[in-house]
Amino acid sequence: MIDILYESEHEDIVFTHIKAINQNMANKTFVNCQFTNCDFSQSDFSLAFFEDCSFKECNLSLAQFSDSKLRTVEFENCKLLGISFNKIDSFIIDISFKDCLIQNCNFSDLILRKGIFQQCKILESDFINTDLSESNFTYSILTGTKFSNSNLSKADFSFAKDYEINPSNNKTNKTIVTLPDAISLLKHFDLIIK
Repeated sequence: MIDILYESEHEDIVFTHIKAINQNMANKTFVNCQFTNCDFSQSDFSLAFFEDCSFKECNLSLAQFSDSKLRTVEFENCKLLGISFNKIDSFIIDISFKDCLIQNCNFSDLILRKGIFQQCKILESDFINTDLSESNFTYSILTGTKFSNSNLSKADFSFAKDYEINPSNNKTNKTIVTLPDAISLLKHFDLIIK
C-alpha cells in the first residue's frame, strides 16, 4: 500500500487486497493496472489518469473522480455508491460495468456511446442529458434510476428490469426492450390497457 499512496506513476501493476479508505490519490497515473478486492471507499482520485485498467470486486463507494481521466477502464463486481461520474473529464471517458452495484450515482451530461452496464444493479442513479446510444443494459435492474433527455437510440435493455423510460422525454429510436418490462414504456401515455 505504501507504493500506491506515495508513488505518483504506476504501470503494469496488479494491486490486490489494498485497503486505502479515505486516502488522497489525486494526480496519480495508472496504466495497465489491475485492482482486485481493494477498498478505496471515500478516497479522492481527482485529476488522476487511468488507462487500460480494471477494478474487480472493489469498493469505490463515495470515491471522488473530479476531472480524472478514465480511458478503457472496466469495473466488474464492484460496489459504486454515491459517485459523481459526471465530474470526470468528459473529453476522455471509456468505462464499462459488469455485475456491479451502482447506487446513487450521477452519469448526467456524459457521452457514453456503446457503454456497457451489463448485469448490474443500477439503483436511484441519474442519466440526464446523457448519450447512451448503442449502450448495453442487458439483464440489469434499474429501480429508481432516472433517464431524462437522454439518447437511448439502439440501446439494449433486453431482460432488464424495473426501468422507467419516458419515450417522449428521451430518444428511443430502435431501443431494444423485452416483455414484460417493455410495458412500462406505455405508462407515460394516456392509455387504457386491457
